[in-house]
Amino acid sequence: MSVQAYILVQVQTGKAQAIKKELTQLSQFLRVDRVMGPFDLIALVEVENNREIGELILKEIQSLSGVKRTLTCPIIP
Repeated sequence: MSVQAYILVQVQTGKAQAIKKELTQLSQFLRVDRVMGPFDLIALVEVENNREIGELILKEIQSLSGVKRTLTCPIIP
C-alpha cells in the first residue's frame, strides 16, 4: 500500500517556477502547483512508506537551490 502526502514548499523570490519544473520531472510527484500565501508550491507525492517521504524531502526538495523550508502533511486514508 502506498503513502501519499502534500508537501508545502517555501522558496526564494523568483525561484518557484524553476523548482516546480524540477519537481514535476520526478515520478513520485503526482502534482505540483504554485500557490499564494506563506508557501509558494504545494506538491502531492506518492511513495511506498513514510520513511520514503522523509528521504524524498531531504534528497529531492531541500537539496534544491532556492528552497527555504517545507511542511509535510501526510494523507490519512
